[in-house]
Amino acid sequence: MDSQSISENKCFSFTWIIENFSFCWQKVGERISSPAFTVDTIESSKWKLMLCPNGELSEKNDSISFYLKREKDSKGPTGLIIFFELSFLAADGSVVLSNGIVEYYFERGTGGGFPNFMKKELFQHERQKFLPADILTARCRMWKKFGQIIEERQCFARTRIGVERRSFVWTVPRFSTCEESTLNIKSILNDEPVMTLKIFLLSTALTHLQVILKDKELKYSTFHFQLLDTSRNRVEFLNLKIIFAEHEDNLLYPLSISKGKLMKNKRLYLPNDILTLHCECTFTDGIVSERIEKICQGCPSLIQEENLACNNLKSKNTSLDLTRILQENLESLYKENLLCDTKLKTKARSFPAHKCILSGRSPVFKAMFINDMRERNSECVNIEDLDDDTVQTMLLYIYTATVPDLQWGSACNLYTAADKYEILTLKYKCSSFLKDNLSPENACDLLILADRHHDEDLKSKAEKFILNDEEIFDTNRWKLFMKTNLQLAADLMYLKCKK
Repeated sequence: MDSQSISENKCFSFTWIIENFSFCWQKVGERISSPAFTVDTIESSKWKLMLCPNGELSEKNDSISFYLKREKDSKGPTGLIIFFELSFLAADGSVVLSNGIVEYYFERGTGGGFPNFMKKELFQHERQKFLPADILTARCRMWKKFGQIIEERQCFARTRIGVERRSFVWTVPRFSTCEESTLNIKSILNDEPVMTLKIFLLSTALTHLQVILKDKELKYSTFHFQLLDTSRNRVEFLNLKIIFAEHEDNLLYPLSISKGKLMKNKRLYLPNDILTLHCECTFTDGIVSERIEKICQGCPSLIQEENLACNNLKSKNTSLDLTRILQENLESLYKENLLCDTKLKTKARSFPAHKCILSGRSPVFKAMFINDMRERNSECVNIEDLDDDTVQTMLLYIYTATVPDLQWGSACNLYTAADKYEILTLKYKCSSFLKDNLSPENACDLLILADRHHDEDLKSKAEKFILNDEEIFDTNRWKLFMKTNLQLAADLMYLKCKK
């Protein structure tokens, strides 16, 4: 059977989207794998896609390797013969590279594919085609060798490599006598250094940058340093990419301009004996999410493929991409503390922010900055009734409309913060989480929280839960609740009697 006739038959299609692909940290021979997927139309067999961003063969790394692997715990016969095609897709869903349809025999735990699927240099020459917005879209289509697939199946998965970005100005005062300058790059999450940078200026002939890794989980980082002269023009100073697994913890790199050359041109480069560098640093500690996003059954592929040429879908996907990009841009603005003009100050920490963004997301902040003379003229807003984690998560939501990893305690605290600053969408998100996670252990606490914030909907939900689980009334928790919240307990008993 030729490829043309095979491609006309119905198939199983798996599309894998990898975000921030250029930050893949794998060495030669190391692989990044898709989420596992089950092909119920081919013996309910289980599979994965695997990519080697720097190639499979140790003697060279100029190619990308691409494989389909059958999982060890796959159902179906021990050996399975199928036809399959591996390809990379453009943003509009069209195939930009394919090695054609091949026939292969897969035993459980074995893979088949192409060690030299594509030359890496194509990503550089045709980046917009292969990596729009640094997203690689890979696809595998599968057909039966014996018999035919009756109904089309399509599965879509996404892997996201987490990337943090920093932009900052690094100044080295008293440059002529300085021997070294140190700067820490910290994590947004815990304010701890992830790496330390040092510029060594011991000799007029040499200038070096040392990178000292503090967070052992970091996989990959890039550095772009530019020298600012007296006219604020930028001169290339360092452009560097590091895969940390290939190096020791302490890394030393020569800079493009020596200390002696800078001293000879100090009127241009060293006003007031100060060296000024504009620095951009990005780093990743690996994959932050991977999941199956959607499964489609019995739909023509040209209609259901996520990025194919249907105007409505195309418009929808473009809108989603633009929304995601906007979220990432605002998140970067928040994390990099660029152009901040205020701070939210708790008892222990200060969190830089932007008055205009706070005002746009919260009418309470807006009133502060417009009407309250003290807040308008002050460089900070005191928030001593909220803890650090709550303020940090609230700010993340204000900038990105996302809340990572809600837990019961954090949801209660965020609900309180959202109500205080009238961030209604965050309040609704927390309320929904609390309703979905009610239990006999926390129902009374939620009733207290709802009553304190005059939330009748949330209060009613808590009351109904308690009334429908009468064992709560026999617990020590209920006895303590009656002592400390007499009116709420009385109201609840009245509802119980009416019931």
